[in-house]
Amino acid sequence: MKCKFVKAGIIVAGFWCGATAMGQEQPTRPQSQSGVFQSRFEQALAEPTDGQIIPVQCVPACAAPAAPGCGPAASAGCAPAAAGCNGGPGGGPQGCNGAQGCNGAGPDAAAPPCETPWTLMELFDRPCCGGNWMKDAGITVAGWLDMGYQSEADGSFCGNGPFLDDAEWRALNTNQLYVYAEKIADGSKGFGWGFRADVFYGVDGNEGQSFGNNPGRFDYLNGWDRGIHEFAMPQLYGEVAIDKLSIKAGHFYTIIGYEVVPTLGNFFLSRQITFWNSEPFTHTGALATYKATDKVIVSGGWVLGWDTGFDQFNDGSAGLASVAYNPSDKTSFIIYSCFGNQGWRGDGGVTGLIASHKWTDKLMSVHQFDVFDSDLDVDFKVDGLAGDSIGFINYLFYEINAKWKAGARLEWYRPDATSFYTFTYGLNYKPRSYLTIRPEIRHIWSSSAELGGPAGSIADNVANVYDNNTVVGVDAVFTF
Repeated sequence: MKCKFVKAGIIVAGFWCGATAMGQEQPTRPQSQSGVFQSRFEQALAEPTDGQIIPVQCVPACAAPAAPGCGPAASAGCAPAAAGCNGGPGGGPQGCNGAQGCNGAGPDAAAPPCETPWTLMELFDRPCCGGNWMKDAGITVAGWLDMGYQSEADGSFCGNGPFLDDAEWRALNTNQLYVYAEKIADGSKGFGWGFRADVFYGVDGNEGQSFGNNPGRFDYLNGWDRGIHEFAMPQLYGEVAIDKLSIKAGHFYTIIGYEVVPTLGNFFLSRQITFWNSEPFTHTGALATYKATDKVIVSGGWVLGWDTGFDQFNDGSAGLASVAYNPSDKTSFIIYSCFGNQGWRGDGGVTGLIASHKWTDKLMSVHQFDVFDSDLDVDFKVDGLAGDSIGFINYLFYEINAKWKAGARLEWYRPDATSFYTFTYGLNYKPRSYLTIRPEIRHIWSSSAELGGPAGSIADNVANVYDNNTVVGVDAVFTF
């Protein structure tokens, strides 16, 4: 999506050519107590990583708490212990850290290697004296590589929505090579400070850029693009915390919506068209978050409109707010809004609600409803940009077993009085703690008989992408 903004510039005379809409934040694949996939808004209610993207940590399959007198648990290498503490040849069938040797293979069996993938944090190990200087400073450095394939333009990230200037489909692409550094501001002992910096490269790069900026500012149209691949810096902020209150200032992902730019925050490879077109991705400004009770978290702040990076377009100035409520360990709600002058998206805003419920230990549903409006004189069928819209999206997730999860997403998106639909279903397969494979099928259609326009026009592309289209996709995400 070579910039929603480039689209906007192409379609609206007098409306500056420059901005795509994307961004948002959500943790990597947080798990509920039942192991069912949760989203950012649910994770925001959990300590100690409120609203943060959490790297997948490897837990060696053979590592268990050591029994008294046995010393530490099994080491990463999992070599059988001579003294029998880890179920080695000298320890008999029970050992301390495994009923049948290191991995349950028998007391004298050769110990297979544990899952101990390489991580970026290992670059900061002290080989001489032990320890890790980044970890000692409370800083995490981590990331992921996402590579994937989609058979057609999907109306969202792949193919720039209706703007088919960059053919990102029918090819194996690097979607995101993502790295971040973070120090969480911990106010539990009084005052704490932290920061976050994210950088990534790939065909999703333009979605992470500050396309709500004036051209040439920060990472937008400033030499960061390499054909269909782009560099982006979607977050760069500082944060302070005192007790239950934290305040971040700088450039950060939005709190609006369920899906996010970081691919690890989503179940599916593809995104909603509601998210792509009618929600912000990033902001520049300040945001305060207060944990009022164990069940309620309130956020509020001021930003320079939508999708900005240390710049203000068209005098953008908007409020940003949310209230998250978790009445039980099975049910969660969040209400959110961004209102005021949104910069490149005009005066107006978006307000929405997300609700989730765990029906069983393995089954969970999520429901999202968004209303967006602006004063821009545009029509989605003709311009590929909505002046106003309603989005209603429903998810169903089912945990088949520890390695396999199934999901489905049904979306109704109604921009400017025309209804569009997407139905996506797929699997998440996790053969290793550091690897997730996500195959999916996405159907896109519309109830309108009036779609279309001159060949090669935006209206023609809208019809080609959103009317009777099926997209097959698959990707693999490696965390490090």
